[in-house]
Amino acid sequence: MIKITVVGPTDRLNRGTEALILSRVKIMEQIFDHPYFFVQHASNLASIPKQFISNPKIEPYKKTALIAPVFESLNTPIILISALLWRILSNFVKVDFLLSWNEELNALKSSDIAVTTGGDVLSEDYGLFSFLTHFFALFLAILLKKPFIVFAESVGPFKSSITIAIAKFILNKAALITVRDEISLNHIDKLGIKRPVYLTADSAFLLDKKDVKNPLLDDFMKNDNLIGFSISNAIAEWGGGSYDEYIELITEVIDTIIEKYEANVILIAHVTIDGLNDDRVINQKVFDGLRNKKRVFNLNEDYSSEELKGVISQCDLFVGARMHANIAALSTCVPVVAISYSIKTPGLMKLCGLEDYYIEFKDLTEDLLISKISEAWENRHDIKKHLEKVIPGIKRKALRNGELVREFCDSIGIT
Repeated sequence: MIKITVVGPTDRLNRGTEALILSRVKIMEQIFDHPYFFVQHASNLASIPKQFISNPKIEPYKKTALIAPVFESLNTPIILISALLWRILSNFVKVDFLLSWNEELNALKSSDIAVTTGGDVLSEDYGLFSFLTHFFALFLAILLKKPFIVFAESVGPFKSSITIAIAKFILNKAALITVRDEISLNHIDKLGIKRPVYLTADSAFLLDKKDVKNPLLDDFMKNDNLIGFSISNAIAEWGGGSYDEYIELITEVIDTIIEKYEANVILIAHVTIDGLNDDRVINQKVFDGLRNKKRVFNLNEDYSSEELKGVISQCDLFVGARMHANIAALSTCVPVVAISYSIKTPGLMKLCGLEDYYIEFKDLTEDLLISKISEAWENRHDIKKHLEKVIPGIKRKALRNGELVREFCDSIGIT
């Protein structure tokens, strides 16, 4: 039985993060016989996918806190020193007690390999603290002599000489690197990484979909001309722009599309973490400003990524600022117009052969978005046929991530 530590965010309230960890576990279960997983949680068990709790094949562990909360982050130097001492002394004597006191160290020590999750966290897109947090976990794996695999991630960009040096050092220690877009491949090439690197696809293309039991929603989804919207509450923060202007723009676009195509619109809250990343907030503000409220369903309940994929799959067209909401659509052959603030979205749309249907947030205007939606709507049947041809191949690329991990493990005798 292979034991796998998954390092990276797993918060179920971010349905993209949840989609990644669920699909990674699914792939590994297909590739290996009875794998056992150590899966991190940020604060308590409620933060991980519900189906992981009480699962005998999954052992949750608490991730290392670097800065917040302060009282926990005080342990970080001790964790680092413990790992360093273990690396040095274990060559001579058994010193596992240096690791057993900490859940993350113990998980890594008990595992055969470490595998990343998170999608785009191996970058500086979310600031220096996020960068250090996620590369620190990989550094711990290096210290504990555990092979780690960068699994279908978007890697980069790195903005300073220090972060470039850190990323280069750690990524050059990887057993295997797979990336989900060509832009990441180029970033890795510029770093001069010597480890094996493969272009694959996001694991969430293989996420299962589930039905939602909601009579009101079921009635609404029977309408014709159904267009889904994922409106990121945080995109103005990450993309650089005015939050209020973004709300006004999306509100007017939805009203225009409803009136132009007699459309019915469903608002999908794909991230519901209190604060900046709570899409329920911006969905409600957009809904409150609409002229055509009767033709809009504001879906803000606590549904899983699999359930939201089931809802999204019923749309005729999807307009998304959340990448994994877009993947839920694309993987079920629903045409997408994507709004982008980082390398991950253009990479996704190029992978699917839909480069003409994404807009950089910095270029977003009401006219441009309406034009793209109108073009996609008029061509939706052709786009759907195109996706029906290419998605099976992309799903094979997603499964290839697991096959490459298996090949590596076989090559060093782990399995």
